[in-house]
Amino acid sequence: MALPTKLVLVVRADLPAASAVNAAAVLGLSMGGRLPVAPAADAKDASGGLHAGLNPHPVPVLSATPEQLRELYAKASAGEGLVTVGFNEVARRARDYDDYLAALAVTPGDKIDHVAVAVFGPRNRVTALTKRLPLHGPAPERHEAAGGRRRRGGLFPTADDRRFSTPATGDERWMLMDVLRAQRATLEMKCSGLDAELSRRSVQPSTLSLLGLVRHLTDVERRWFRHVLGGQDAQPLFSSPADPDGDFDGAVADPAVVAAAWEAWRAEVAFADGFVADAPDLDVEGDDAWRGRVSLRWVLIHLIEEYARHNGHADLLRERIDGTIGV
Repeated sequence: MALPTKLVLVVRADLPAASAVNAAAVLGLSMGGRLPVAPAADAKDASGGLHAGLNPHPVPVLSATPEQLRELYAKASAGEGLVTVGFNEVARRARDYDDYLAALAVTPGDKIDHVAVAVFGPRNRVTALTKRLPLHGPAPERHEAAGGRRRRGGLFPTADDRRFSTPATGDERWMLMDVLRAQRATLEMKCSGLDAELSRRSVQPSTLSLLGLVRHLTDVERRWFRHVLGGQDAQPLFSSPADPDGDFDGAVADPAVVAAAWEAWRAEVAFADGFVADAPDLDVEGDDAWRGRVSLRWVLIHLIEEYARHNGHADLLRERIDGTIGV
């Protein structure tokens, strides 16, 4: 017998498999506590083994374009009697929930794109909203060079990379922060899946390493937001006048050094995001020994340039470590 209610998950069509599964899992967990329907009773198999009760609804996972997801979320959210949960790009790029809340607070609602949307409610109403959407399937295969290696010429743009796909018009503060977040996310992606390998140096005589870049950019964030704009006595964490290359020279293959670098970087990013969110405008100023009087606007532009430059270094460093390109 068909249930009078229906639960549907809709995932963006171009997500790679791992991201699609993650989006569906996030929505499933987020939706679970909001459903008025309790899980079914526990059951036993023929051997007497106990199996926890499951959600009694079939859960079709459908596919949609970004535009279709935006329309679905708007209509479902406005529909009385429907439970709607969206997993958006702000959340997907966030490092943790606090980071998500801070980023969301400075992102206008009309600039938020969704990765996936879950809708629960009366069967006929949910069906009316989603009946034209196909079942989610694998994304088209990427173009590969001989030997299975991705071609550089086919890297840009890629369907599964949403860092730079947000609207290019609108509020100046939001756009600058969005581009900066994309650059920060690129650095994290370049370093993903690596531990001790982060300390591997470039070709001699360079001391560049991915870990060194994380430490260096930590001090960059700290200098401009805490020291120059915030007026704090915040000295660099990894370099000093006596050891100006300490950020790179001290980037060694020690798990504690790696963990400390990431912890410090995330703390400085969180402070910067909070400072930008709380600033009355982009004309807030501070004094810098190098550039003199600088505005928050200039600092954001400079940080984007700084990350973009070093992400180019990170491209080559990561490829040298394991051949990975295009992340």
